[in-house]
Amino acid sequence: MNHTAWCTLMALGVAAGSAMAKTGRTYYTDARIATGRANVERYEWAQAVRNRILETGDAIRYYIGPEYTAANRMAALSDEAIWRLMPTTRLPRVYPHERRAICPVHGTEVRKKNVWCPWNIDPIDHPYQIQCMLGGEWYPSNRYDEGDLTSGDFPDDGTGFAGKDGRYYFLSEYINMVYGSVVVPTLRSLSQAYLLTDDMTYARKGCILLARLASEYPNYGWDDPALENRFDRTYLGPFNNQHPHYSWKKGGMVTDLIWETFCLEATAYAYDALYEALADPAVLAFARAKGLPANSADDLRHYIETYILRAGMRGLEAGWIHGNQGFHQAAALAVALVLDDYSEQRPNSRDMVDYAYHGIGQSAFLIVNSTHRDGGGHESAGYNTIKLDFIRVDRLMAQIRARQPEIFPSDRYPALFDNPKARALFDHHIDMLIDDRHIICVGDAGNLNPPTRNTKPRASFLAHENLYAVQQYEDPRHARACVAEDGSLRVGELWEPYPEDLVRRLLDDPSSTIQRPSRLLDGYGLGILESGPPEHRRALGLSYACLRGHTQQDELFLSFFARGIDLLDDLGYPRTWDHRWQFDANSLVHNTVTVDETQSGNRKFGGMGRLFGAHQGVHVVTASHQPYHETPLPSGGTVDLYERTVILVDIDDERFFAVDLFAVGGGEQHDQSWHALTTRVEAPALPWVAQETGTLAGPAVEQFGTWTDRWGRERGDAPAYLTGIRRASLDAPAAWTWPSGLPEGDAVRLTLVPLGGPAEVAMGRGWTPVALEPKLDVVMVRRTVPAGTPSRFLTLLEAYQKTPVIEGVRVVSESPLVLEVRVAGGIEEVTVVVPPGPSRPTAHRPLGVRVRSRRGDDWVRDVRLGAVDEEPGYAQTRIAAVDYPSQSLAVPATPENQAAFVPGRTLRVYNDGRSGLYRITASRRDGERLWLTLDHSALLARERVTGLAADRVVLGALAPVSPATAGRDRANWAAELTVLTFAGGALDKEGRFTGNCLFNGAWLGEGTAARPLRGATPGGTLVLRQPDDVEALKRDFEGRVVSVWEYGPGDAIEIPLWRP
Repeated sequence: MNHTAWCTLMALGVAAGSAMAKTGRTYYTDARIATGRANVERYEWAQAVRNRILETGDAIRYYIGPEYTAANRMAALSDEAIWRLMPTTRLPRVYPHERRAICPVHGTEVRKKNVWCPWNIDPIDHPYQIQCMLGGEWYPSNRYDEGDLTSGDFPDDGTGFAGKDGRYYFLSEYINMVYGSVVVPTLRSLSQAYLLTDDMTYARKGCILLARLASEYPNYGWDDPALENRFDRTYLGPFNNQHPHYSWKKGGMVTDLIWETFCLEATAYAYDALYEALADPAVLAFARAKGLPANSADDLRHYIETYILRAGMRGLEAGWIHGNQGFHQAAALAVALVLDDYSEQRPNSRDMVDYAYHGIGQSAFLIVNSTHRDGGGHESAGYNTIKLDFIRVDRLMAQIRARQPEIFPSDRYPALFDNPKARALFDHHIDMLIDDRHIICVGDAGNLNPPTRNTKPRASFLAHENLYAVQQYEDPRHARACVAEDGSLRVGELWEPYPEDLVRRLLDDPSSTIQRPSRLLDGYGLGILESGPPEHRRALGLSYACLRGHTQQDELFLSFFARGIDLLDDLGYPRTWDHRWQFDANSLVHNTVTVDETQSGNRKFGGMGRLFGAHQGVHVVTASHQPYHETPLPSGGTVDLYERTVILVDIDDERFFAVDLFAVGGGEQHDQSWHALTTRVEAPALPWVAQETGTLAGPAVEQFGTWTDRWGRERGDAPAYLTGIRRASLDAPAAWTWPSGLPEGDAVRLTLVPLGGPAEVAMGRGWTPVALEPKLDVVMVRRTVPAGTPSRFLTLLEAYQKTPVIEGVRVVSESPLVLEVRVAGGIEEVTVVVPPGPSRPTAHRPLGVRVRSRRGDDWVRDVRLGAVDEEPGYAQTRIAAVDYPSQSLAVPATPENQAAFVPGRTLRVYNDGRSGLYRITASRRDGERLWLTLDHSALLARERVTGLAADRVVLGALAPVSPATAGRDRANWAAELTVLTFAGGALDKEGRFTGNCLFNGAWLGEGTAARPLRGATPGGTLVLRQPDDVEALKRDFEGRVVSVWEYGPGDAIEIPLWRP
């Protein structure tokens, strides 16, 4: 749109509104600016941030990531150069997927540097060019920014360079990288440098770049035809808003719909910071020279608000800007606060708040409804930290509410962190750390690395977020997470008050010391066995998580850490999505068991902790899972037994080993996979038979090829990725060793012990065609059985330096399983009782473990947990009463219960629909009842009731979108309500409930109003176990905010007994 057209619209009061809604800074208030400057004066960490903003910036290695560029360098550019920093959006940013990460000189070898983005950029000295990380050469050869479209050997005019073996899309890559890694960080740096220094040099350059972005920022059209429709310039505009490769993906603006969320948020803050500086005469003159409406500051502000903020608001409402939970909600609240518009123009700030709290964002109760009781989220370990973006949402809402208290009452727009699950978010990221160093890489998390000893301890997986927790909850452990090991203050947030005095006071509390004993995160689904002094710290992690996002086929996979080394290094985050399910996320290359070479479903369900405890150097966890609950097996039937027991046995401070027993029943072929370090494995001297050609899929199947398997399925997955195959019969214990190559001589050794007769063992090396390194040695134990017959896989794991711990292994008995482990100076005898039958039901299973230690002729240790002999192995009772706010339940105060249910021990609460493990933190007798305080809340879900029927209660409802969005094309997720993240049920066409669900056996409401549930749907429908009178339901629930609880009166409780 030209300048004249814009001025006409201004005169008519169209598009921009009849008056400016925003009249000053609303995010960067005077108090916030004073806080930032005070932090710089007082704290070294803030001075380091200031230095990043002004002098160094952040390294550019990807499409996103840097927070800052060097403001001084950017401010030194000419006005024309800073204008051109933002590239044109008339060039496409999406190109054929198969041409990704290929260099015209080095081909796919460049993927050794980075399989996603093997390029560098330097937009100042090499604008519109990318640099190969492998060879250092720059592409394209022409200077597109100077109008040169054809010169050199590798020209790209915007449509790509036509090479002999295909087309290369240099400019598309450049635009993708420079927007997220340079343009947006530069807006952040220049605007914040201005606020820190009052130097208009930074402000002018920031204003020019912001104006340039407004002139290029795409949109999806307008109600007013006089405004410029830039749909063809959206991320997927050239493809009619449909990604040509990822069919689920639509939307996006300059970049894709996910990353655009935080780019828009950052741009909104920059506009707020630069609001007053947009009145600078030099800025207005430059903008006018570029053809923008800039006769006055308000002209230019209207233009920026319309073409960035309002275009972004419409994109959010329609779902074309949408990210992980926390991303789009923060973007919406940032735009709402910064625009500060409650006029009749729609969407406005109120629309954005409703979008975030009761529309697509569902923020009002989202933390409760998408977080487990221990603070674990619905995604993989790293992605769960994104929920901490709701700190910004909460803060932004507080600022908005302070400005408009009548519009946004706290009962409808509640504080987000005022509930026990929100507090548990911060605890979770403390408790999940292994040895103050590692996380268990559940789902898409982590990556393969050469063996390395991690020597950088930390108290929490989070950083500055713990400062917010300290102010919210005043928990001493959160304070400990705010300081380094030497007691120095960790980095805070530049523009937020730093609660140093509160942190220091809480650190004086002895409970601030973070202990890492063996522990459970049972809500999320992690059992951690950990012990030993700092120099010989060791831990195992058993995952029985049920993720809803960024999943892998890794049910019941095992992790092992010792002396700062990740010994069973997992493949982690997929190395591109193209080989995700085929290899990177495939169960056959995780440390777990696969049935009939079949992959589990993506809707994870049924992970259940069964047995847990630690006593006198014996640490035990048993968990089961249901990976095939919705997946048919090619051999027929179903998998009803899928259970793993892990025992960590401490011999002394330095020596230890683990016993791992995996039981599986169902199907006819059971494969246990093992991989450890990225070094070459040392295999035992078995009668190996080498397969000269092909892959694990067969001698005639080439690597990465396809084949028809023994069940008639056409496939192209993990077996065809493993080459160098050799096989042998395993009829006695044999050990595989992965040396680390570190000077201390660290190694991990796995001793495989066949049970039930000889097993077949195979070895091979695997990788993907897009990630040629590292190549991973995989050891696979196979048992082929009559359909439905169970198998047991027994493995001993040890980590040592130079000298192995285990000197010999002997199976004394298979039923019960009794294992004799010979170590220097004695014998460790381990008994594992795993009863036959299915592990799916929640009912009691009499599991048990016994460890006896002999030194010379003397038995010096005899530890028993659970059912291992004729003596009672469990205490069992039922819940007599509950007190949900205090995280307490009551059981009959019998002598047996008082002896068994003591603080520090772990009990299991269950009914026929659900199960949960809880640690007792306190107990007290009150008459005939024994009250037990548990470590976590029973709160499962919370929302407002919006509908009732005899057999169901409906929670939540989508707030209506603004008239600007109503009736227009919207993304699926924008029109579908998701209230209950962990719900897995559905209603069929007749309204009948189907499916397995985490809500089965949960309780709606409290006291006499409580009703047991059959299940729930993600859309918010709770299905009652028994239909009820509608009037009674109305009396108890209609229009109220209700809670769903994990247990209730009458549910069963059991606790395994330790002896002695």
